[in-house]
Amino acid sequence: MEATHERADVVIVGSGYGGAITALRLAEAGVRCVLIERGRRWPVTPAGDTFTTQVAPDGRAAWLDTKSPLSEAVFDKYTGILESFEGEGTTVLAAAGYGGASLTSNGTMIEPLPRLFRDAFGDSLDYDEMHERWYPEARSLIGCSPIPDELYASPFYESARTFADQAAKAGLSVEKVALAVDWDAIRGEADGTRVMAELLGLNLFGVNSGAQRSLDRTLLARAEATLRVDVRTLTDVTGVHPDGAGYRVEYQRIDETGRVLGRGSLTARHLVLSAGSLGTTRMLVRARGTGALPDLDASVGSMIGNSELVTIRTGMPENNPGQGGPSAILVRDTENPHAPTAMLNFPWVDAPPGVGAIAAIGASPSPPAGSYRYDADSGEVRMTWPVDDPRVRRMTDAMHATLDKLNAANPGTRTELTISGASGNTVGGVPLGLACDTAGRLHGYRNLYVVDGSLLHGSSAGVPPALTVSAVAARCAARIVPTIAADTGRYGG
Repeated sequence: MEATHERADVVIVGSGYGGAITALRLAEAGVRCVLIERGRRWPVTPAGDTFTTQVAPDGRAAWLDTKSPLSEAVFDKYTGILESFEGEGTTVLAAAGYGGASLTSNGTMIEPLPRLFRDAFGDSLDYDEMHERWYPEARSLIGCSPIPDELYASPFYESARTFADQAAKAGLSVEKVALAVDWDAIRGEADGTRVMAELLGLNLFGVNSGAQRSLDRTLLARAEATLRVDVRTLTDVTGVHPDGAGYRVEYQRIDETGRVLGRGSLTARHLVLSAGSLGTTRMLVRARGTGALPDLDASVGSMIGNSELVTIRTGMPENNPGQGGPSAILVRDTENPHAPTAMLNFPWVDAPPGVGAIAAIGASPSPPAGSYRYDADSGEVRMTWPVDDPRVRRMTDAMHATLDKLNAANPGTRTELTISGASGNTVGGVPLGLACDTAGRLHGYRNLYVVDGSLLHGSSAGVPPALTVSAVAARCAARIVPTIAADTGRYGG
């Protein structure tokens, strides 16, 4: 199998929010780059069958695995949309596909409360700057908005309205959350001109109606339209090494079953790692452990946070099947005796009839207590999440306190279940201001950058991280793109 070797001015690894924003800003500055993505493209078609669903999941649900923690099914290995990484104390879920987490997330774009942001980032980022410039820029880039009134009032969102009403009775803060959703596509689901997906809660493995404003159809499409971004999908990075004044990225090309078709390398003067908290952190921890990048800061692999908790309550008025997604309502409990909490109503495809059940995704400020390490004996990267840490238990206590408030204010309701252990909201690993400067430039290595969710200081801001990841990425890109453009001699080209 003959290897190929190429050179490029800039290589970006990963096509999630950080990689997409960086690629777009480089292209707009006239800089050509190669964008590497391990997953496949997921083009939504009028047939409405691009993605698998929770109803009958198949190999499209999992990244080169025969199972998923989100399903009991067993299937053939395929380059599916979600990787499950088993750590000690938790399972990390990470998207695999052109567009990253934007393909599968609920699309919630939430700005943290000021004090929680400041508690999370300390002096590394200024909240006022983020609030006034970078959060608005992220919202503009992604294109997000709350549910329109007429849809919210429709029968499809009965459970969302019930959730909001019960929270208001409990004295909790209630708001419509901004979502990266095409509401016209949701209207199409409602009137039968598009396949039903979000309205039935079928969004765990992608949205077949095209209602998701995923990056492959928005920012990445804009970047590709400049003809300055060379996208390589189904290209899995196997190693990163310094090479002269730049870096050598080694990869293998695979087919949709994971079979290796070929190997190669790209040598770039500038390398941007945007493979997400799981991908980027593992890549760097391995490179430091094997001696490929021995001068990486000791903080690489630290400050991992996981704030997600699934809750189920019963005893409410009977709700519609599927319970109308995506999650439209955000409830905050800022007066919680343990820690502030945030909850989103969550569509539940298999909600049992006759019990008035509502599911919700909860989050609370998570201590950045998780870590990754390289195991030289096995050659593997291991992850640890300290489930018995009192700071971690406090998150569960806080969520139960909020649930108790809801139940007390709404007689006849009760908490049936709280589940933690598998999360797609795990972030951190290359903490901003410690492992790198506040623009994502890694300490110890020139022209090596990180722009993704690994920069966050765990999930300590207490809300789903997508908007903060995007805002931090926009800020980093604004600082590194002019430097890269000037160095490659193509600024404004």
